[in-house]
Amino acid sequence: MPDSSTQTRISLSDLERAQAKLAAWLIFLVLVVFLVIVWGGYVRLTGSGLSIPDWPLINGSFLPPFSDQDWQAVYASYHRELYNISDLTLPIEIPMRRFKTLFAIEYFHRSLAALVGIGFVVIVVKSVRRRQIWGKIRWLIVSAAILLLGQATLGGIVVKQELQAELVAIHLGLAFLFLGLLLWTALYLSRPKESVRLKKNNGLSLLAWLGGVVFWLQVVWGGLTAGTKAGLIFNSFPKMGDYLIPPFNVLFSPAYGSFLANLFRNQILIQFVHRWWAFVALIFIVALIVKGMYVPLSPRGRLALRLVGSITVFQILWGILNLLLKIPVWISLVHLGTALLIFAFLVIIAHEARYKYVVATL
Repeated sequence: MPDSSTQTRISLSDLERAQAKLAAWLIFLVLVVFLVIVWGGYVRLTGSGLSIPDWPLINGSFLPPFSDQDWQAVYASYHRELYNISDLTLPIEIPMRRFKTLFAIEYFHRSLAALVGIGFVVIVVKSVRRRQIWGKIRWLIVSAAILLLGQATLGGIVVKQELQAELVAIHLGLAFLFLGLLLWTALYLSRPKESVRLKKNNGLSLLAWLGGVVFWLQVVWGGLTAGTKAGLIFNSFPKMGDYLIPPFNVLFSPAYGSFLANLFRNQILIQFVHRWWAFVALIFIVALIVKGMYVPLSPRGRLALRLVGSITVFQILWGILNLLLKIPVWISLVHLGTALLIFAFLVIIAHEARYKYVVATL
């Protein structure tokens, strides 16, 4: 009959396997969320967002139209919405074939979002079934659930408000936070047994957090830049027209009214902030890399630290190219996907810097 220590080892091994499986589910969901965000960018760039003007149903159903009559009803509803929008990216009348393509793009986006919801429910159920695991991650899961519900609600509001730029930017920002929280939970559950939580912060985790916040603001401003179409003006670099820094009365034009109105609606100011805040983010990331050279990290933390700098430089150069070429679809999608990678690496570094990794010796 096994003694108590043997039973404890067996129990711990079983717990570790359960945590590894749940971490794998979380990583799978992170990848799906990654696809949802990139595909959401494709929805915006192709102007497909209002092809299904109702939410969450489509003419009273979750399914796409099947009959010609149903297609005509959705088609008419789409055009009614377009007539209410003054800033159109598509002609008022589009062929039915083109409309069906836009519809398919948006419907696939909604289907992916539904898959995220289903996957998250599976993760919650698996977490709750193991009391030891649930006790460790319940606040992370609850926070992720709040973000997911808020994101779904905001998605409906974005459609109802006809893709208002500020809401689109917030929608993008929440999606990044949700992905980051899922990744953090997966890292926590799959951390090596040799890891020991540091009693005192070594500064690297704090710097990674600050870099993450600065970069997240850049992402949100990128969403605002896209939503207001601010990237379609001043397609030159480093100058905006004749100015490196436009005059103050242009950046904060009285035509827009208040400071906040300029901040969220003035295309010149929005592009200016998005241009130069990227270099603020780069400064934080370079500082993070320098600091990380003197701090022991796990292999996955060290890999993230090695990659994040070069990818950030690539992202800035790619963003400049995107501006010069007036926002081509495929360049914009790579730009968005790269932003997700940078954010994920910052999350990994921030998490791994909280632990000391002790290599066992014989």
